[in-house]
Amino acid sequence: MLLLCFAAWHLNSNAQTNQKTKAFNHPNEISLVTDSSGKALPYENWKKLLMTGEYLIKQIQVGTDSLYYVLNKLSKEEIAESIANMPQPDQGPYFTNGEPIKPFAIKGINKFKFLPEDWAGKIVVINFWFINCLPCRVEIPELNNIVTKYLSDKEVVFIAICLDPQNDVEKFIKDTPFTYQQVVDGKSYADSFGIQQFPVNVIIDKQGIVRYNTIGYGPHWVKFIDKVITECQKPAALKQ
Repeated sequence: MLLLCFAAWHLNSNAQTNQKTKAFNHPNEISLVTDSSGKALPYENWKKLLMTGEYLIKQIQVGTDSLYYVLNKLSKEEIAESIANMPQPDQGPYFTNGEPIKPFAIKGINKFKFLPEDWAGKIVVINFWFINCLPCRVEIPELNNIVTKYLSDKEVVFIAICLDPQNDVEKFIKDTPFTYQQVVDGKSYADSFGIQQFPVNVIIDKQGIVRYNTIGYGPHWVKFIDKVITECQKPAALKQ
């Protein structure tokens, strides 16, 4: 099975050219990307910086056949404005917002069990991931912050379903803490929903209705997980 990781990058489509604006071409592994001082950046470096949402990339056209890219750090004001104006991510293809999901039994490490009868009255937040998925790893610190915020709320359950075997997951979270309840060897769970692209985040409300789901990772997308959880906590009469 082909597993795909998706990341939404903060890209600037207003490319600078000699005389007119041309279509933005997304950079790749062989693209020349420099910092604001003109220093060339390795692919892995500029990709990680871009995925933080704190940088903007500009396309520079040289003549008619050549181009390169410049990575610039955004100011705090620009980052705040970008977050404030950010639309909610599109839902993914594996779940449908507003539709029910049938409760299923989930078993994880450290004797974690979440049975179908346990879903009633719970807000269930599920993350599908695997270790070698870069966007999956990038979002982990943000996901941990959400867990910390709702640590005292026993009605919110955070479950991470990982495709990798237990030994690999335990080794990984020892070095990179991931504070969701961890489910290992989770391919069968992912397959049951047809999931082949990662990460996937989904929120199911207390009535078993999908209220949020996304595929991939974008800077500051996790704020919408927090927002939807808060919305799910409201009494039904107050929900909009």
